[in-house]
Amino acid sequence: MKRLTLFALSLIALTGVWAQQEAKVERMDDRQRIALTAVVLDDKIPAAAAKQLVNKMSQIATKSGCSATSNSRFIITCTADVLTKDITPTAPPMHAYTLNLTFFIGDGVEGRLFSSTNIEAKGVGETPDKAYIAALKNMRINDPTFKAFVDKGKTRIIEYYNTQCDMIMAEAKAKMARQEYTDAIAQLTAVPSVCEECYNKALDASVEVYKAWRENFCQMALTKAKAAWANRDSKAAAEALADVPADADCAADVDKLRKEISGTLEAKEKQEWELKQQQYEAEQMAREQRMEQAERAATNAVATATAAPAKKERAKSLEALKEVSSKQAPQPEYEVKEIKGKWFQ
Repeated sequence: MKRLTLFALSLIALTGVWAQQEAKVERMDDRQRIALTAVVLDDKIPAAAAKQLVNKMSQIATKSGCSATSNSRFIITCTADVLTKDITPTAPPMHAYTLNLTFFIGDGVEGRLFSSTNIEAKGVGETPDKAYIAALKNMRINDPTFKAFVDKGKTRIIEYYNTQCDMIMAEAKAKMARQEYTDAIAQLTAVPSVCEECYNKALDASVEVYKAWRENFCQMALTKAKAAWANRDSKAAAEALADVPADADCAADVDKLRKEISGTLEAKEKQEWELKQQQYEAEQMAREQRMEQAERAATNAVATATAAPAKKERAKSLEALKEVSSKQAPQPEYEVKEIKGKWFQ
């Protein structure tokens, strides 16, 4: 059983995404593309050639209108069969390989095949590995076969989101209830905007996850700060409270604790505490400015005045999601199933 490790999704990319969607901006960027992860699972392919193959598959994905990432459940992969291998009658002798390359696009988690195609590639090199690499280098990513192959895969992935949207939302809600905020956000932000209805549901749900994370983070920070202050450790208390968002529900309790600490410190400690307070206030002001910019962008993008308040709130919350990306959290992993040696059924 092989594992495909995912990096935590960048939440910064969410900023202003929905506003572009509302405004019907006709620009295909990575937030709108179907995401594919290029991965080589065939152990028979030499390591150096596998690296070359990953690069080629990433190019095929992007050339055909997908986003090549390291964090999608949907993968593009390849198996290689050596059709012929010869030693050339030259000085020095060279290895000549003919490869049959079979490409797959599918759901790496559930092992479902969406699309496949195969081509032949030939290469010559001083060693078998170099012959492999040469064959892959000679493979043309502009081959129309690849475009049709990826288009079919994209269609099936869109069908997946359109038919499984309710299940995706339910799973994300369950993860939020278990305080698995990183995994929930990763699942929701994976929905591409080309799946418009599910995409909008996912954006709204991601805001709810953010709010839940914000309150959980605030309560934990407050508990940690109170414990530190019980031992009269103002430095640890300040560090615990440093990243608490000012709009969190428990922000009033945080301010109360700050005032309590400030009012009982000695002169030298108080100077250091006030410096940290100034840094905190500056960071909060900068955060508020970013959120106001997101709100203004939302106002400009909203088509109807009646929809404006909800859209503004979503824009501000999505801007605030940036804060989540800077917190340390376990990174989600997807398990790539190995079914009958072909990884897909």
